[in-house]
Amino acid sequence: MIANYHTHTRWCNHAKGEAEDYIKEAIRLGLKEIAMTDHVPHIDNTDPARMKWEDFNAYNQLLDEAIAKYKDQITIYKGFECEYYPEALDFYKKLINEYGYTVMVLGQHRCGPDRYYNAFTNMNKEALEIYTKTVCDALHSGMFSFVAHPDVFLFSYPKFDQHAEKALRTIYKTCEELNIPIEINGFGYHADRPYPNFEALKISKEYKLTYLINSDAHRPELIYTDKMRELEETVAFLGIKVTQTLPEERHIKAI
Repeated sequence: MIANYHTHTRWCNHAKGEAEDYIKEAIRLGLKEIAMTDHVPHIDNTDPARMKWEDFNAYNQLLDEAIAKYKDQITIYKGFECEYYPEALDFYKKLINEYGYTVMVLGQHRCGPDRYYNAFTNMNKEALEIYTKTVCDALHSGMFSFVAHPDVFLFSYPKFDQHAEKALRTIYKTCEELNIPIEINGFGYHADRPYPNFEALKISKEYKLTYLINSDAHRPELIYTDKMRELEETVAFLGIKVTQTLPEERHIKAI
């Protein structure tokens, strides 16, 4: 690994450390690039597992200061992990156009009316259909750099069945058509979660896809671990070639 584009800090309220802590660890590891991609805040503050709306300015200032401090030692990108919610898109555009956030990660944890369906609690066949459509709508928006953990729904969906396969095939096909990378998620692997799903990855090889392995680190020391190296080896054994850096065209610079 020479780059990581999925990184969280204590500001999302379920991780530890400041942006500077992750940047220093990335430098120690010899990484060339890192993106700080906390969970984007929403004005309603209904989800406690993300940045609070009122904390954004303080977080953004600290991140800008860290980038200025370490810019000669590593390339640092500003980003956020976001759900595709139509009511939030104007703010996302503002982050891109006015604040310089260029790595916009699609991490669709919730979907449906009032964000009712949650990948970690209550996914079923109906929810899976809504999830798939939501992810594909997001990809067509042109607002996102790559898809994080496209198989995250398997955390609460009963099993990898024909409906799960259909959902992922639809997402893979959309990523292929739009040339949008998919992520192989290190945090899920590190925590022995049902994603990344290796049956799904085998199916993905039928499509022309760009793959990224990201740690999805929630603590600085988890950016690149022995488990991450094990994941890299397993993916290579499956015959999947992973891109080392996010393609330049996937940095969202204006929208």
